[in-house]
Amino acid sequence: MKTVRDILRDADPLSHEPHRFEQERERLRQAVVVAASEATPPASPWIRTPIALFVTVALIVAGMAAVGSQIWSQGGATLEAAIRFEVRLAEDHPTAGLREVRKVGSDRVIYLHEEIIVSNGDIAQSRLVQGDGPSRFGISVEFNAAGIEKMRKATASHVGRPVAILIDGDVVMAPVLRSPITTSAVISGDFTRAEAERIIDGMGIR
Repeated sequence: MKTVRDILRDADPLSHEPHRFEQERERLRQAVVVAASEATPPASPWIRTPIALFVTVALIVAGMAAVGSQIWSQGGATLEAAIRFEVRLAEDHPTAGLREVRKVGSDRVIYLHEEIIVSNGDIAQSRLVQGDGPSRFGISVEFNAAGIEKMRKATASHVGRPVAILIDGDVVMAPVLRSPITTSAVISGDFTRAEAERIIDGMGIR
């Protein structure tokens, strides 16, 4: 006579297929193993580190290039002017370390100091002024705050000696200082209107 347990066992439709579950588990395990083996392994630390280092260096270089660009445009402002303007102290007699030059249009020789007191970047504005004759003109140059301070310091102890004004490297004026120069200077060269206007336009920073 069958017991209740025997009846329940016989009623279970899967009782005769115990291996089926084992097969399913094995198939699932194999699928997981295969999937894991085919997946791309994560980059090793020794691979990730050079990549990160390269990116960091690239960013630093880019930053330095940007800063370098800003420094060049500020420090090289004179190079952006079509005409180079300079004021330098000078002497009437040769001294060691000074450069001998001749004033344009004359036989006068002076001796230039190497240091440039002011240049294009120190100009606030320049304008045309009437010269000695109706067709002759000069140029009035007004300095900005930095230029005023430079001129004041440089010329305060140079009274009685010449100061040279250069246009594109040529000495166009070398007046003897009667008092320190501060806010402005006049280039009283023997220019036509067209020449003076060209110089004024060319001295501006672009």
